[in-house]
Amino acid sequence: MDSVTARFGSLVALLACVFIATGPSALRAEGGKQSFVRRTLPAVRAVSPPKIDGDLSDACWKDAPSAQTFLDQQQGDPAPDQTEAYMLYDARYIYVAFRCKDSRPDQIVARERVRDVFTGSTEDNVAVMLDPFLTHQRSDFARFVVNALGTRAARIGGGRANKAEWKGDWDAAAKRTTDGWTAEMRIPWAILNYPRRRAPASIGINFRRWQQHTKIESIWSNIGPQAFNELEGLWTQVQVPLTAFHPHLSLLPYTLSSITGSGASPSFGVDARYSISPELTSVASVNPDFGTVEGAVESITFSRSEQYVRDTRPFFLEGRGLFSSGTSGGILFYSNRIPSFDVGAKLYGKVTPMDTLAFLNTIQFGARNDTVLSLQHTLSPTATAGLYFNQMSATDDNNVVGEISGDSRWGKFNVGGAWALTGGRNAGGSAKTLSLNYADRRLVHSVEYLDHGTGFRAADGLIPFKDFKGFDSYEDYHTVWRKGYWQAFDASVGTEYLWHQDGRPFQRGAGINFNLNARRDWGVGLQLNFNRFDAQTDKTIGFDVTGGISNRYRQWSVYFTTGTEGDRPATFVGPRFSLRFFRRWDVIYSAAIQNRDGVKAQHVLTVNCELSPTRALGARLVASGGTVNGYLSYRSSGQRGMNSYIILGDPNTKRLTKRISVKLVFAL
Repeated sequence: MDSVTARFGSLVALLACVFIATGPSALRAEGGKQSFVRRTLPAVRAVSPPKIDGDLSDACWKDAPSAQTFLDQQQGDPAPDQTEAYMLYDARYIYVAFRCKDSRPDQIVARERVRDVFTGSTEDNVAVMLDPFLTHQRSDFARFVVNALGTRAARIGGGRANKAEWKGDWDAAAKRTTDGWTAEMRIPWAILNYPRRRAPASIGINFRRWQQHTKIESIWSNIGPQAFNELEGLWTQVQVPLTAFHPHLSLLPYTLSSITGSGASPSFGVDARYSISPELTSVASVNPDFGTVEGAVESITFSRSEQYVRDTRPFFLEGRGLFSSGTSGGILFYSNRIPSFDVGAKLYGKVTPMDTLAFLNTIQFGARNDTVLSLQHTLSPTATAGLYFNQMSATDDNNVVGEISGDSRWGKFNVGGAWALTGGRNAGGSAKTLSLNYADRRLVHSVEYLDHGTGFRAADGLIPFKDFKGFDSYEDYHTVWRKGYWQAFDASVGTEYLWHQDGRPFQRGAGINFNLNARRDWGVGLQLNFNRFDAQTDKTIGFDVTGGISNRYRQWSVYFTTGTEGDRPATFVGPRFSLRFFRRWDVIYSAAIQNRDGVKAQHVLTVNCELSPTRALGARLVASGGTVNGYLSYRSSGQRGMNSYIILGDPNTKRLTKRISVKLVFAL
């Protein structure tokens, strides 16, 4: 194995030299479309602001700079139905408008009415992407989306979560026209993360449109299907208003009263957010209440390791993406490892335009303390370096993890790596990864070397396996068709060839996936898997069928797999459907039925009714492993005054709980 590792290291060095020498030319060879990359749009101040009603008849739009000739992002050619985007700004707002031509306006699709639900490739929508720090890193982007109904969705750069009181408000509207539709946006500078500069500067920018009936995503500055963000456009000579931002403290104190068979149990707490600067944000929580937060349901599917479960707690969602770090095959910070705390604080954002900081500390008095620190430095538009540190101290345990990482791309080639060390109780060792990737218009190739020591332990992480080293690879082919019955095809192959540290075989095998989508909004998939884990064999075949791929209001799917898992016959069936009734009521049902050493079943039924943008009814019923739990809820939230929640039951217990909880949150 040592000789194999040495040869692999030599190959990496040789390929890196080739990548450096030939990489940039790969971008220049993209079909001769250099004129459609790194496009520029001059910054112009609005003399009189537009009325945000979706109507582009305002005088200011007539002379506004326009972004024209949108390209099919997959094919690189001008889209058949063109789009024009317009942009202005003043001391308080950024104004954006879209004119979307459509040769079949009767086929424009717009369904979503709930704010901050990203419809992506499911209905007609437009988006503007802002890169204020001009780092070309997706984590720094602010993305504002509006569909043809005028429904808004936003993702603010710097990791801000969806707590409406903290995310900030903005306006948008849309209007149908005889030849398509139009949209307007008004985005306050105050809700953005941006560098403070006195001199005019350039801000990264791009405009995007999704047309549902043609399944075409068109884009202004052509970053290509590989999404090479260094090819984004530039909004030039922007005079960022220094007076738009003011340090602001937001407080959300709460009171919670729960009544059970044993009596009432009141509690109090507070969440706080302080905007230190447009670049840096701090968040704190004292005696947080997580019992009323609906958690994700863990699947009962066969797994050789602990399964990942999404954390839905608001404190951990703030800045979540900035805390993500981990060697391949594991996550170094898995926030579910912190079940509760008495006091917690976060600090995240930019310390310089090229340096991102994320710091977290939680304390459970007399029992536990957790600390996470992450630093990311942008070396160039296509290269980053990172430093990560995590420490957990408890009355009966302690653990520390440190990691350095780096990633660099030359043209279509990417090299990345990470080296982590761990210490503390029952820990001591390292985990290393090195990856090589190639992303072409239709093909993605990846090969990776992994080395996880026997003593590697991350107490706050999710590391499925340790004590292995070896290689894995991934190949993917994807194509789309603009005409005909079929719309898209994807095929991928993943392989593993891993040994234990003492040389014994650990995991060897491959998985193959095929997916084919029809233009009529249905698709099929086929999965083949063969793997040897130590002395056990997994050998399965599966398929899935989905109807209404782009319509979450009327969608169904069935997944079926059969074969051998862990040397034992196994069959799994997973049906799912979602329906909307009367424009407000959503019903979602999913099931997992597994037959391996006996039948296990899990059923999850969710019902929601959006009474208004700020008020909703909800219910969930979970039946799993012979136990049943459910709850009913009413929420009135996202307001600037008092928010209220009433919950019958407990969302996160395994069995039905007789409890009534009333929670009041005061937005200060």
